[in-house]
Amino acid sequence: MTGVDISKKMLQRASEKTNNPNVSYIHAAIEDVQFKDESFDVVISSLAFHYIESFRPLAKNICHWLKPGGQFIFSVEHPIFTSRNEQDWYYDQEGNRLYWPVDHYQSEGIRHTSFLSEPVMKYHRTVSSYVNILISAGFGITAIKEPTPTEEMLATDPNMKDENRRPMFMIVAANKL
Repeated sequence: MTGVDISKKMLQRASEKTNNPNVSYIHAAIEDVQFKDESFDVVISSLAFHYIESFRPLAKNICHWLKPGGQFIFSVEHPIFTSRNEQDWYYDQEGNRLYWPVDHYQSEGIRHTSFLSEPVMKYHRTVSSYVNILISAGFGITAIKEPTPTEEMLATDPNMKDENRRPMFMIVAANKL
């Protein structure tokens, strides 16, 4: 198993939670790493690809890195969530959430926003772009999920009820054909 991350803190945290000599870590941007063809059975990525400018060459690389029939599973911020720079609800005068605005959905590209009060750059793509890039790279889509909060989350956090009003994440599963 190989973990790749551009964040030293994330790699340090992962290595602290792992005590297995078969796990290695690479400090690099995923679009810069190289692996031999057919090196992996599974490639998993969590909430990283919306920070990468070009998904197409990365999807092709991942397809090459996977063995025939290998699985590729990833999550991204949902394109409805990333369509605008302002990733927030519209509120009424009393501060109640009115609706989640979607604008410039078809205009793919960079979005300047913030994460945990820090400025970040994200790259918006439509759902069809993600799907069509995967298909052209040699994948067959096996599932697309738009998760909703669990009953436990809804019971413990009153703000979670609004997470049923729009998708925040998208999870895609695909197999190398």
